Amino acid sequence: MKTIKILNLLIFTVLFFGKNLYAQDERGYFDAPYLRYEADQGALSNAVIAMMSFSQKDLQSEASEQVCVDFTAKGASIEWKVKKEADGLVIRYSVPDETQGAIEVYADNKLVGTIDVTSYWSWEYLTTNGNQNNVAVRNENPKMRFDEVRLKLAAKIPAGSKIKLVNKSGKIHLDFIELEAVPEEVKPEANDLVYTGDGSDLQVFIDNKGGGRSIYLPARLYNVNRELYFGVPNTKLKGAGMWYSTINFTNEAYLQGGLRANARDISFSDLALVTTRNSRSSSYKGINGIFTKGSVVKNLWVEHFECGAWIAQYNIGDIPFADGFTVTNCRFRNNYADGINLCKGTKNATITHCSFRNNGDDDMAIWCADMLECQNNTFSYSTSENGWRSSGCAIYGGLNNQAHHLLIKDHLEAGLRVNNNYPGMGFNETGMHVFSNITVVRCGTFNDLFYNIVGAIDLTCNSISGTKVLNVKFSYIDIIDAKDNAIFINKVGGKGFYNLVFENVTVDGTGREYPFNNEMQKNWPRGFGILFSQNPAGNGTFCNMIYKNRGGSAIQDVDDNGIGSFGFTEAKDCLTAK
Repeated sequence: MKTIKILNLLIFTVLFFGKNLYAQDERGYFDAPYLRYEADQGALSNAVIAMMSFSQKDLQSEASEQVCVDFTAKGASIEWKVKKEADGLVIRYSVPDETQGAIEVYADNKLVGTIDVTSYWSWEYLTTNGNQNNVAVRNENPKMRFDEVRLKLAAKIPAGSKIKLVNKSGKIHLDFIELEAVPEEVKPEANDLVYTGDGSDLQVFIDNKGGGRSIYLPARLYNVNRELYFGVPNTKLKGAGMWYSTINFTNEAYLQGGLRANARDISFSDLALVTTRNSRSSSYKGINGIFTKGSVVKNLWVEHFECGAWIAQYNIGDIPFADGFTVTNCRFRNNYADGINLCKGTKNATITHCSFRNNGDDDMAIWCADMLECQNNTFSYSTSENGWRSSGCAIYGGLNNQAHHLLIKDHLEAGLRVNNNYPGMGFNETGMHVFSNITVVRCGTFNDLFYNIVGAIDLTCNSISGTKVLNVKFSYIDIIDAKDNAIFINKVGGKGFYNLVFENVTVDGTGREYPFNNEMQKNWPRGFGILFSQNPAGNGTFCNMIYKNRGGSAIQDVDDNGIGSFGFTEAKDCLTAK
């Protein structure tokens, strides 16, 4: 009984105080228009909390804070008091594979809507689905067991009222809901070209009338059976808002969907992009192509694509790489690979104030593919959560890229990642990549997809893209409740790590998944603040490194048994003020 009470106290501490730790200095998408209501914090009737579990075999390991609610009983309900007026509802749920269900929505006990839920877009079995990216995957636990559905209510629910979900049918688990006040429709401007079709001839409309114009899509669902291509400079596609104008891409063939930009100053705004595809294989990106300094991508909701956005030139065109564009206030959710990847020489891009959730590869990534160096790109003020592969934010080479004021939480694998594991240009000998003012919560694992160790901050040197990982700084980083090791520095090839800088890094909790997720029965200590592996060469400095609440089976904060010739020295001039 005493053990149970202590466990419950620990869970309460993580759920209550942990949430407040995130928001202290406006890290993440702090000004998002929605508020979250966790299922386990609602008033439950005939529903049961599936308690915190870090075991990848358990459904709730993919849930927010590794806790969800078993809502499977018909008539089960969860009710919350509404904090702010809202009429936009998002539900994060899970149903067993190849099943469906329905949820009734009540406001102050009045039925205001019914939502169908389905497993169609969820449940990925990476060892058997045949995708080329899954070669050598060994971890047989299913991934992407949760999905989301949204509903715009007919009227706003006032603050102080109560919203209730009731299970009408299906074996449903609920993670959380989000509520927001949906803004009024964006109206067309005087010079906008208004499209009045159903989507079937939208490309023809763009080609014949819309080149170089601002094209407006009124509120409705548009079914489009092809990729939409934008090859004339200064063309804009905009809708009435992400809750009103939705493009549904219905083509099942490879690369035959999504928005592709291949001219200067192409912009997209105020739209939802969805697709009937439900796999990383034979699919397409929501947004693809190249963008320039006159390009703005804003207020887009991109869901269920291969990737949310992949920025690179793969067509024949006058512009070799993307340069100087902005992506803001977008939601990249429930996609099968990356949230957004800045690839093939992308420069001076700003990705800010965005939501990334439940994606199947890096949420925010920079990759210098085809020997084209990515430079001076920035990720900021964004939240990355519940990713089930790779990392929240990754830099794979380049020059002077940075990420700051991010919140990364509840990833099955890494929170932050740096390596040279992919073909292309490696790390420039000059400049500095900087990760700063970032909170990483409940990330890392002892068993990734390939049964490898992954740190909450994961650094690997290989020899695929250059021979060194160099010029990387981590500054003002808070690592909270790392599932395994907080920082993992591992050399599997190449010449090692050079000019790594760690300053003002706090590790508060490690080894949280121990003793689970050890399918290979490795008898290795787990839960270090820093673990050095396979004798990396090179050099780095550290200052003001704080370790507390070590867990797992580690008996020390820093394991340098595998440090080799790596020179890791304490800097004397570390600034502790932000």
